[in-house]
Amino acid sequence: QNTPIMVDGLLYMSSGVGAVVALDATTGKVVWFDTPPSVDGKGPQRGGSVRGVAYWANGNDSRIFTTMGSNLIALNAKTGKRYPEWGTNGAIDLAKVGYDRGGVTGYRNSSGPIVVRDVVIVGGVPAPATDYLNERVKATKEAPPDDVRGFDAKTGKHLWTFHGVPRAG
Repeated sequence: QNTPIMVDGLLYMSSGVGAVVALDATTGKVVWFDTPPSVDGKGPQRGGSVRGVAYWANGNDSRIFTTMGSNLIALNAKTGKRYPEWGTNGAIDLAKVGYDRGGVTGYRNSSGPIVVRDVVIVGGVPAPATDYLNERVKATKEAPPDDVRGFDAKTGKHLWTFHGVPRAG
């Protein structure tokens, strides 16, 4: 379940295992695909559908943003390569950056990222709330709320957090 986007003749989309793929929109030929890095000698990380990708450009620099697991990832739109200086080796752990409330142990995306001007915006569901989201177990008011966060598209710096549940003051 994802929404592909097309820019300059390339169709960008998530594969069935969560990796981003760029296809020639005319021929369907694979131009590039993101191979997630292996962790601790294990094979590459696999994930589910990421619900969509986002595009950003500034001059000659164009990027595709996606989430895989708890990570927000920046890819070169032309080559598919990750930006090693963006976040940590091209990824930002959304379970660890931008939440200022305790108790967040994980993250699950609820939609793809979007880009507004030079800001990559993500929502999502922090764990342990991810354990509550079904018909048998309801969320509790103690669960961490789904704060929306903004990151600089060029640097990956956390810029702001919008608290979906208003806070005192």
